[in-house]
Amino acid sequence: MDNVKEIEENEMIFLINSMGEGGAQRVLLSLIEVYVDEGIDVTLISLAKNDFYELPTQVKKVYLRQKSKESSFIFETLLIPYYSWKLKKYVEKHKLKRVQSHLFRANFVNLISRFFASKHIIQVVNHTVVSRFLREGISGRINLFLIRTLYPKTDKLIYISKRMKEDFLSHVKDIGKKSHIIYNPYDISRILSESSNDCNNFTFDSSKKYLITVGRLVPLKKFENVLKVLSDLDNTIEVIMLGDGECRIALEDLAKELGIISRVHFLGQVKNPFAYISRADLFISSSSVEGFPNVLVEAMICHTAIISTDCISGPREILAPSTNYSYQLKEGLELAEFGILYAVGELEALKNAINILLKDKSLKVNYEMKAFEHSKTLSSLNISALYKEAYFK
Repeated sequence: MDNVKEIEENEMIFLINSMGEGGAQRVLLSLIEVYVDEGIDVTLISLAKNDFYELPTQVKKVYLRQKSKESSFIFETLLIPYYSWKLKKYVEKHKLKRVQSHLFRANFVNLISRFFASKHIIQVVNHTVVSRFLREGISGRINLFLIRTLYPKTDKLIYISKRMKEDFLSHVKDIGKKSHIIYNPYDISRILSESSNDCNNFTFDSSKKYLITVGRLVPLKKFENVLKVLSDLDNTIEVIMLGDGECRIALEDLAKELGIISRVHFLGQVKNPFAYISRADLFISSSSVEGFPNVLVEAMICHTAIISTDCISGPREILAPSTNYSYQLKEGLELAEFGILYAVGELEALKNAINILLKDKSLKVNYEMKAFEHSKTLSSLNISALYKEAYFK
């Protein structure tokens, strides 16, 4: 009996949309790297072949579809039953006991496989709040319908923040004792190592101050607010934007319209964002909604002071963990324990926060030091142990 348990607990199966650029993908990569080092056999099943992140060579990679780029939302949604059937066949063939999925579409695939009589234990991980779908038109309504219909069938649900769970329960039926809250993991030594590497396509000017943003250039991130504020700041202050997405052209046009295009550096996707974050003066998160924003903790590890919106769901739990996680600023800013929080969309508050930190060097340094120490509680080793316990329990 012990031998059976030993074999079972030496294999972990994960399912995700793809390993394209994204926070959930970085979370999974951090977990997988730890498990591979521990000698666990890891299989990663992807719905599509889009490998932005490089996995350890020991990981078995499986693609349910060879297409490298995602199609339209409707087409990808219609493909979910096909993916679910393919997953069920793979589970049967390899006699898999558990599959843990990350991101909503992969979660739907995992859950719908049960309709094809798949017998494996289903675990799903939520990486963002469900309330966002209330503002996303027909696609949001479809996703919310699928969540409400399918999630009660899961064997285990993992939220990545307390506020995310609260948000979920305000829109979806409580699934009871099957849920866990586990924050995201971070490979601190790797991030520190990579943060000291060269920036291949950008030179920092010592006579200037740099604000940095990181993430997909999509409406939820509200990067236009950073540009609007920049136009009111001293000419020696510039912005670096790492990431790409549907809003890039609109953001470039806005920078031209505001007369700040020479002060905004659109660098696109980079393999090593930490080299840029560590050299920037301030990290800015302007999002209207988040899950558990990895890049805030990564900025902490890079010793870069942080200004973030007090949006649902993760920033308050990261920057002000001793406060009520349900509280949200309606106006102004808050000098929190590990950074500055400001009310979503408040441009004057964002401008004031930037000026405060750029003028008060001791406050800025204090934030950098305290935040780095706090980030150690979220190390990959600590968090991977919690995920492992949840996986096999």
